[in-house]
Amino acid sequence: MMKFLIPLTVALALPVANAGSPQESRVTLAAGLCQSALPVFDGVVRKRPLAVQNEGTSISFITCGLEGRFGAVESSGLVAVILSNNSDAPATVNCTLVDGRDSLEDPVYLPKSITLPANLSGAEIGWTMADNEGAGYIYPALSCSLPPGVGIKALGQQFLEP
Repeated sequence: MMKFLIPLTVALALPVANAGSPQESRVTLAAGLCQSALPVFDGVVRKRPLAVQNEGTSISFITCGLEGRFGAVESSGLVAVILSNNSDAPATVNCTLVDGRDSLEDPVYLPKSITLPANLSGAEIGWTMADNEGAGYIYPALSCSLPPGVGIKALGQQFLEP
């Protein structure tokens, strides 16, 4: 368990370039922020205290919403997702950070992928301001395709000074 928390803890403690001092960093378990993207996935996605896990036999899509600030203000300099692979085979996870801009009418889509080794308790995908042309995130949300046996354990967010 500590293997996946250490990289995120270090990342959330680092200052974000050109953003001033972070006001607050937060790690939230996926059970509180994530849900299956369509009713068809509800039967195979299990929301457990320590992960939102795909327990089916094909890819399931998960959506996770994070916090923003009222008034479309850049609120986050770092967004991260912590993943686990409870299967006996490597698995590739594709996630897209969708950042709602201008009152959610002009979103930015930032895809990333990671291949998780078999039986891995935790690895992360992170998006910094460098991934967003130096801009902070306003209303971040994530969409991830989870292969069988893969789960989202937690999400991290580093907030910018108001």
